[in-house]
Amino acid sequence: MDFPFIILIAVFISSFIYGLIGFGDALILIPILTLFISIQSAVVLVNLWGVVPSLLNLIQYFKFIDKKFFIRGVITGIPGVLVGTLLIVILQLRWIELTLGLFVLVYSTLKIIKYGKKNKPKDDIIDKSGEQHLPNSVLVVGGFSYGFFGALIGAAGPINIALLENTGHHREAFIGNFAAISTVFGLIRIPLYLTQQIFPTEYLLVFCIAFPVIFISTKIGHYITPKIKVDSFQLIIHLMLFISSIRTILMTTLFYE
Repeated sequence: MDFPFIILIAVFISSFIYGLIGFGDALILIPILTLFISIQSAVVLVNLWGVVPSLLNLIQYFKFIDKKFFIRGVITGIPGVLVGTLLIVILQLRWIELTLGLFVLVYSTLKIIKYGKKNKPKDDIIDKSGEQHLPNSVLVVGGFSYGFFGALIGAAGPINIALLENTGHHREAFIGNFAAISTVFGLIRIPLYLTQQIFPTEYLLVFCIAFPVIFISTKIGHYITPKIKVDSFQLIIHLMLFISSIRTILMTTLFYE
């Protein structure tokens, strides 16, 4: 099978997952792309493609947006986006990916264990407005880290997931708020990538063809999401995180040259 067809199939699957649970496209797509192209080119392509499903999710779940969470996330995350985008051309990504992978492994494992003990979310710890009183320092660091890791390695979803889960956002609210911040950061990254001249122009054709594929697969995910129970939705997220953390750790310890 030719390289473009493999990529388009991967784009379809990853965008479907994104439409279904609100994240995961980069976790699936980047390791596939890096079989054929450099990690830098893969991150750039995935971040640019990611603007489309983020925007579609934002439109689909706009009524669930938590304005306070959104504004706080954007303000603290923009500096992270700027720093991460500028550092992508000079830093070795191996140790950054490994650190994030270990964090995600611990976080997802604890969540899966909690689910196994049937400790489902309770109304008394979930504020229905999406307002959970985390320390401001945690929210600031979390917002910056989301922007930073997203720009640098294209897979910062776990950071935002931790913030959303601990501020009482679940399923539609989770996807909508994730998408709102991701869309803003994605739009900010576009001119930064272009001005640094790191867009892989040799893949321009497959880059353009991928957009209708992304649209169709994301909308299929939207159709299925409401049919998933909230607790099952959370379990799917944590299983995805666990798998991605194992993949990241293996890639950074065994397969880097």
